[in-house]
Amino acid sequence: MKLQMIVSILMLSHPTLSDVFNPDPSIFPDWSKYTKFDPEQYIQMKRLGSPSISPNRKQMVYQQYQYNKTTNSSKMNLRWVDISKGFSSAIDLTPNVNGQIDNSPIWINDNTVAFLAVRGSPNLNIFTVSTTDGSINQITNFTNGVMGIAYGSQAKRIAFISKVYKGKGIEESAAQRFQISRFPSSGVVYNKLFVRHFNEYVLGDKYQLFTMPISDQGPIKSVGDPVNVAEKYSGEWGLEPDSYNFSPDGKSILFSAKIEGKKEAWHTEAGVFQGPVDGSTAPIRLNPNFKGAASSPVYSPDGTSIAWLQMATPGYEADQNQIILYNITSQKQTRLIPDWEKSPAIIKFSDDSKKIVFIAPYEKDVSLFIADIATNKVSRYTSDGTVRSVSQIDDKSFVVTLSSMQFPDSLFILDVCQEPGKLNQLTFEDKGVLDKLWLSPTQTFWFSGAMNDPVQAMVLYPFGFDPTKKYPVIYLIHGGPQQSWNDGWSTAWSPNMYANQGFVVFIVNFHGGDAYGQKFTDSIKNNWGTYPYEDIMTGLDILTSNAQFVDPNNIVGIGESYGGYMINWLNGHTDKFKAFVNHGGIFNTISMYYMTDELWPLEHDMGIPWKFHSRKIYKANNPEKFTKNWKTPTLFTHGELDYRIPITESISAFSVLQRKGIDSKLLYFPNEDHFISNPPNQLKWLSEILGFFGSYTNTTVWQLN
Repeated sequence: MKLQMIVSILMLSHPTLSDVFNPDPSIFPDWSKYTKFDPEQYIQMKRLGSPSISPNRKQMVYQQYQYNKTTNSSKMNLRWVDISKGFSSAIDLTPNVNGQIDNSPIWINDNTVAFLAVRGSPNLNIFTVSTTDGSINQITNFTNGVMGIAYGSQAKRIAFISKVYKGKGIEESAAQRFQISRFPSSGVVYNKLFVRHFNEYVLGDKYQLFTMPISDQGPIKSVGDPVNVAEKYSGEWGLEPDSYNFSPDGKSILFSAKIEGKKEAWHTEAGVFQGPVDGSTAPIRLNPNFKGAASSPVYSPDGTSIAWLQMATPGYEADQNQIILYNITSQKQTRLIPDWEKSPAIIKFSDDSKKIVFIAPYEKDVSLFIADIATNKVSRYTSDGTVRSVSQIDDKSFVVTLSSMQFPDSLFILDVCQEPGKLNQLTFEDKGVLDKLWLSPTQTFWFSGAMNDPVQAMVLYPFGFDPTKKYPVIYLIHGGPQQSWNDGWSTAWSPNMYANQGFVVFIVNFHGGDAYGQKFTDSIKNNWGTYPYEDIMTGLDILTSNAQFVDPNNIVGIGESYGGYMINWLNGHTDKFKAFVNHGGIFNTISMYYMTDELWPLEHDMGIPWKFHSRKIYKANNPEKFTKNWKTPTLFTHGELDYRIPITESISAFSVLQRKGIDSKLLYFPNEDHFISNPPNQLKWLSEILGFFGSYTNTTVWQLN
């Protein structure tokens, strides 16, 4: 029987600000007391990650990364904080020294944290550190690196993944990899896709899930060899788990993995598997009735249930995530909150096993929700900002990782005694930098876009804002296309960094976005160049018609991935922009299909290009078709290792503008993939972007020395 859902989502409060086009003067400071936010400050800010709560729920440990431009060096260490005492108690749990990368902390017990590091070992290995005396102990010394550690206190095992060959162990695989490197021929033969995936060529080795028994009495140490828990799986070899955890009784391990085989490059099917922790028998698939993607499987603390996120539509990576509840005894599946229109991203059980705690994109935010299993009532507990992780403290409070366009990821204590919850900040890692900066609030407005649907837009104001002046606009265009631009911090895209360089920043979450209901997301199918373009141009017209502080003749646009596709589309359909920046964008939808690694996004959205009807859709949505109209100067940026959208797409678009004699540049990174992640490269990238836009808008901007 379909359960009836009760939705309890209140209208959440936002800062009381006047009309976005006539901003309240009180939100602007005495500018003499603040400095501009520039890329050097941005790239060198501390980055918090992998927060983990202790078994007694009194302590948090997390990793902290920082890059130093002066020394061109990076460091990452572990930090510890007492939840009850707050940030004044925070200390470095491992030394904070250049070149050391301690990461991925997990708790073994209330006094011991395991983590990954190199620290003189051949590759990433497992170490532990004591929270009482800071002593560090090495647990493994594999030549093959390990990643993604998890611990089962009842199993007394650590789980991790390592890249191995079929039938080979961890060290055997390292030896085989070395042997292959010495072969006189470097040729590799393929008989199925993938040939390459994301940023590497697919060879014979796969990331496999291992568990290793440890002794937790006295010094933590390994007491047995790692076992491959999926080695006896009867399907295609090579299940690569992407999420896993131990059962409360320690007997089983739960994981999700994409189904391998001849069709894996155009199918999204993923299994949820449960197997014994010692790999003694093959894991059993729990969701064979689904052919779509699955993720985030978790056990209930009472050991009676499993929940996971399930997409129903085969071949569609942006289908709605359904929350599936699985009774371990009866093996019965139940869909929770079946009438809820948004798409959860990460789920956990509450400590009492009676609720599902999850995060989901919701309009401009990524919020925390709690669903009561018995009643299907959903409540929202955070409003502004982006939640990335959540850990329960007790029945009234959680620790969440939260950010916004005004501050990077920080830990907050969330009191859920009321809706929305009350937030108290726990960590202040970047306070010294942020106190010297003015970062624009995220202002929003709604308008009627394509098909008369409501569409949300965001506006950020420039540093030194004076309502009597006119400012150039940077239009930020999101990728995906089935994703949205959230009010959250990014390590590569900071709207406030652009605003601080003297631009009004404008963002529209156009059709296709993932935060406005599944119908809104699905609307982009067959419509890559239509509904989003209509939303983008309508939003721009509303901005320039109503915001007197905007210079309508000084608009520039930037987009990445699908956003880069839209930059190419805009170049063929409008002359309202003075300049574009296109990072890793699609130029030719047809050639893109044949070159990309994952075929399912294009197949779902436009079909198979050699089929007559689909070919018409590809052509209708192809930016290359409109190159005769291209006239806007453009900077193209791309990484050689981008196999999602290969660099030939940018070279092709660059060739068009060069051949037409239109000002254009190509910024090439031989060691980057779909994203620019190396800090020196990020600084070069931002310098070229700002320099290009600055020259076309007559704006003085930061430049790399």
